[in-house]
Amino acid sequence: MLGMILVLALAQAAAPAGTERPAEPAKAEKPKKVCVEEAQMGSHFKKRICATPEEWEKRRERDAAAMSKRGANAPACSGPGC
Repeated sequence: MLGMILVLALAQAAAPAGTERPAEPAKAEKPKKVCVEEAQMGSHFKKRICATPEEWEKRRERDAAAMSKRGANAPACSGPGC
C-alpha cells in the first residue's frame, strides 16, 4: 500500500504543472469542388472550370434566367449579316 502511494506521488511530481495541451480548434473543411471541362466556341481547346456545388447551382440559375429573358425560341443572331 505504501509502495502504491509512493508511485502515485512520484508520477504526479514527475509531470510538470500545466503540461496539458489545449485543444486545437478544428479546421473548417473547404467545400469540395467539382471540375468540368467545357468546350470553347471557336477553339479546339477545352477550358477547365472548378466550382463548389452551390456555385454550380447559382450558375445554372443565372443561365436559366438569361435564357428565359432572351426567349427560348429567339434566334441567336437577329442582326444584319446573320
